[in-house]
Amino acid sequence: MRTTAGTTTVDVTTVGTATTTVARRRAGIAVAALLAADGLAHAFWATGATWPATDTGALSRGLLNADVPFTPRVLLPLCALLTTAAVGVYAHSRGRGGRITALATAAVATGLAVRGTVGLVWALGIGADPGEPFYRLNLGLYTPICLGFGYVAARLAASGARRPTAGRRLRTWTTRVIGR
Repeated sequence: MRTTAGTTTVDVTTVGTATTTVARRRAGIAVAALLAADGLAHAFWATGATWPATDTGALSRGLLNADVPFTPRVLLPLCALLTTAAVGVYAHSRGRGGRITALATAAVATGLAVRGTVGLVWALGIGADPGEPFYRLNLGLYTPICLGFGYVAARLAASGARRPTAGRRLRTWTTRVIGR
């Protein structure tokens, strides 16, 4: 923003960049929060708890439509992977971590897209019994979340979040300090 003889001009690219940065950060927070919550759920189940199901069999069938062991040996690596992915997405949304966080964000987007696509197949009744709780959970919760957050993660990965250049930081600093 510059002030010249009573008129104020605003650099539109700076406003657009600020809006894009805010949107990118919000997207990063949303996707990272989803991954972190999923990681916490896996850590919780690693303790032997089965909430919201009555036992591990019901939990496995309700979440995965299959009988899979819910043991710490299986759950803790998933917890670590989800937590690492959350940190990577969050860092990428802030322009940190370079290619590694960009790849992590792209991997999250791909994983969510694949799960969402498989969820659509299950929603058609292929490989899932419409009478089971999994079918309703997949249709109303899992698939929409995966497709929606997969889209957000893909947009975030494609945005190529970068830190402002030294020149832009200097212009921002001089605008704040000097007013020019």
